[in-house]
Amino acid sequence: MSSRNLFKWTGIVAGMLFFSRLLGFFREAAIAYRFGATAETDAYMAAVVLPQLLFLSFNDSIKTAFIPVYGEYHRERAGLSLALTSFLLSAVILVLLSVVLVISAPWVARLVAPGFDGEKFESTVVMARILLPGLLFMGLSGICSGILHTKRNFVVPIIPAYASNLIIIGTALFLGMRYGIVGLAWGTAVGFASQFFIQLPAVASHGIFQGKIDLRHPGLKKMALVLPPILLGGAAIEIKTLVDRMFASFLPDGSLTALSFAGRIYLLPNGIIVLALLTVIYPTLVELNVERKMTEFKLILRQGAGLIILLILPIMVGLLLLREPVVRLIFERGEFDMLATAKTASALAYYSIGLLPLGMMLLIKRAFFALKDTRTPMFAMAFTGLLNIFFNWLLIKPLGLDGIALGTSLAVYAGAAGLFALLRLKIGALAGRQLWLTLLKSGLAAFLMGIAVMFGSYFLSGGSFLRQALELIILISFGAAVYLLAAYLLRVEELAVFYRTILQKLRK
Repeated sequence: MSSRNLFKWTGIVAGMLFFSRLLGFFREAAIAYRFGATAETDAYMAAVVLPQLLFLSFNDSIKTAFIPVYGEYHRERAGLSLALTSFLLSAVILVLLSVVLVISAPWVARLVAPGFDGEKFESTVVMARILLPGLLFMGLSGICSGILHTKRNFVVPIIPAYASNLIIIGTALFLGMRYGIVGLAWGTAVGFASQFFIQLPAVASHGIFQGKIDLRHPGLKKMALVLPPILLGGAAIEIKTLVDRMFASFLPDGSLTALSFAGRIYLLPNGIIVLALLTVIYPTLVELNVERKMTEFKLILRQGAGLIILLILPIMVGLLLLREPVVRLIFERGEFDMLATAKTASALAYYSIGLLPLGMMLLIKRAFFALKDTRTPMFAMAFTGLLNIFFNWLLIKPLGLDGIALGTSLAVYAGAAGLFALLRLKIGALAGRQLWLTLLKSGLAAFLMGIAVMFGSYFLSGGSFLRQALELIILISFGAAVYLLAAYLLRVEELAVFYRTILQKLRK
């Protein structure tokens, strides 16, 4: 994949993910408007965290394990059998797992929110039983995405998030008043299911269901070997979210909701930029490793790391400086008051410190998977999870909600540094000098942008939603312009490639 194609497809996927995540914020804003930051929203956030955690773990892990194996067969008739058999086996396993989880919902709720009791705990159990069966559709949607990504279809797998968000928004706004928070849980369950059914026609168009069930397919054994460590490694990342919410369940009402909303904003940049980048380059990294083209493998990896530094660093600085106006714009209305805004913004500041290392950690983890090394990231992610628990325990007493967010950021820094060192030992140097130059130059540009944003923030006057939105858009655009100009003058290599790509498109 050339640099131009890398930028082009990353831009396309990032654009679609941006609007998807934007719709996700409308979803969170609708929940905040209808229910606020209260005990019942705490119960909903606790009930939904395990299905979401399992969704992210299963969906991403199945894609990650499936793509390299399916990539070997997808041009052959045997690829159809592998895909169909994987579908059926996954469906059976996920149905059984969903039944077990529904039956054990009280224990699941106690695990997720050990600090809940009384009506708050009972409400969590009821909603957990509604939401947990969605795991079936989440896992199958992962296989759908893996098939489509292998076929270089990066667009269709993003579409289901739009439908899911719209369903939840409609439920919160129009049914929430009548059916309450339990009605929202039912709407969320329907949204989960839609993510599989929307991708199904595109998958069927590749003839997947014309294959034969083959339980002895050699690809199944390969997947069985790589999937468990990938799944455990992926779950370890998501368990950090679960750990944070477990600790928050011991804090006053509304704390878990504030932490959840702060986490949504914190995960947005990597959920758009880094996910788009990984969606595009992961199949390429897999192919380069199969073809033993390690020089090109390192080049693509370095370009990806440089892009993450260039794009995530200014967002990290921007969120630190504009945390309160951003939270106020997105959430402060209806039942979500100024106190809830302050709590959410404070947690967001400490979360934001870890934005850049989180993006790098996700990239390096995929590089290991492309190299067919699933054990190293599994152990590294488990270690990061243990550090997260330790830091949360250490910091929750002096800092409360902020200590939980800071603990997560510190654990992510340690995890990213460890993974980078292990990757360097495995494949050698990654043109580290160039990456350090990119980090230094981008950091200086982000510093200049921060000064400009701090100055401009004094002119934010608040007021109506439209006025807040307009003022923030202007200020963010001003900050972005300062950053891009500074990065251009400092000759950041990744930005120069981006400019050349844009100019070539304009000339065409």
